[in-house]
Amino acid sequence: MDKLVKRVTIVERSAQGSGQARESKVVYDLDEDDEADAPSYRNLERTMRHLLKADLIAAQEVYERHLASLEKGGTAWLDDAPRNFMKAQRKGLKEAKKVSPFGAVKVRVEEDDEED
Repeated sequence: MDKLVKRVTIVERSAQGSGQARESKVVYDLDEDDEADAPSYRNLERTMRHLLKADLIAAQEVYERHLASLEKGGTAWLDDAPRNFMKAQRKGLKEAKKVSPFGAVKVRVEEDDEED
């Protein structure tokens, strides 16, 4: 039987009467043990998707910061590169912190006092 099918019931009319006199027989019933053996990865997949989204946010942030450094002209982009990466990673960690798959995991993100 397919895993989607949990129970198959046949409903028959009784031989002695008609109308509401019906009998039902369960011909297949999925055991609860069979269901318990199959692990559910739904929460893990959702967590993985969210972490990948956090990485994407960090990548977009560092790219935008790089373009802003390029607009300054000269080699400003080279001077700003380490700082741009650190700030973008901080933003990505903030996003990843929202979906921490384990309650005990704490991500500490320190804020700078200066404005962007």
